Amino acid sequence: MINATPSIKLGSFLQIAPYLAMRGVSPLEFFQRLGISPNIFQNPDIWLPRAICFHIANEMAAVAQDPFGGAYVGHLTEIRSLGTWGALILDSTNLAEACAMAAANASMLHQGGEIKIVTEGRTTKLVHHFTGEYGSDPRQFILGSLAVLRKVPLMANEASAIRVHIKGSRARGDGALEESLGPNLEMNADYNMIEFDRDLLDTPLTHTRDDAWKTTDALKWTVETAGMLIKQIADSNQSKLAILCRSIGISPRTLQRRLKYCGVDFDELRDETRRSEALKLLADGKYNATEIAYMVGYSDQAHFTRAFKRWTGNTPSSYRPASKQDGMDNG
Repeated sequence: MINATPSIKLGSFLQIAPYLAMRGVSPLEFFQRLGISPNIFQNPDIWLPRAICFHIANEMAAVAQDPFGGAYVGHLTEIRSLGTWGALILDSTNLAEACAMAAANASMLHQGGEIKIVTEGRTTKLVHHFTGEYGSDPRQFILGSLAVLRKVPLMANEASAIRVHIKGSRARGDGALEESLGPNLEMNADYNMIEFDRDLLDTPLTHTRDDAWKTTDALKWTVETAGMLIKQIADSNQSKLAILCRSIGISPRTLQRRLKYCGVDFDELRDETRRSEALKLLADGKYNATEIAYMVGYSDQAHFTRAFKRWTGNTPSSYRPASKQDGMDNG
């Protein structure tokens, strides 16, 4: 995908998978319905238009029947899981430097969003702001961003000195936000921001594990598995669970446990990889059905045709993709 502005890195959405799994929703089915599965695991570094990302977050909250789902997804997100942005923060010597890194490099995760540092009197504020037109309701993404941003001053180990301001009005059941955003919440605020005592700025960072470390670990192995599958999908033997596990250095039982935490079944992920690759190859128009069958790991065209009819309701020869179907699968 050509990087568009404003846009958001797809990897920022990885934590949606375990969140949905906790609520009995299949992440593969969810993202397939939105036209981006399994790229959520296989191509996390691509960028999507911001309006689409806001739509994904809203659909997530709707299917989970959780009006504050974005905040919990942010709660599941470790700073260390956010690539170079997270590494710059964690390598900082004190909170002042960490805040500066978070603000100066926000575009690594979100182009079209800003983090401004404002120090007034005895407080410092990390103000979260979107630029341009939204295109869709950003509330869930704002809640998630604030939950992640709050983890920066939390490394000063003074949770009681941190306050979260949210522009939105109070809603029924919003006390649930405290689990993700802490007890010091101010609704109907002028800005979406994290506020903390200025005295903390010189505090050395304390790197402690929170509950999100398990999510980071499970997603790491899920992404690794998905990446290996897309490389080896043409070889039905190499794409078997036991052989793939030897390649990435993990036992099948442990990998299946990691995948399950993310709501992913290995066979379903392999099947979805075959589906996605087959649709892309078919859309290219360079190969016939027999060639595609071998390229996605089937021993003959008959088995491939049966799978393709299960995926699409059509045979490969009669399938005609809609103009936008699987458009985002192409990255």
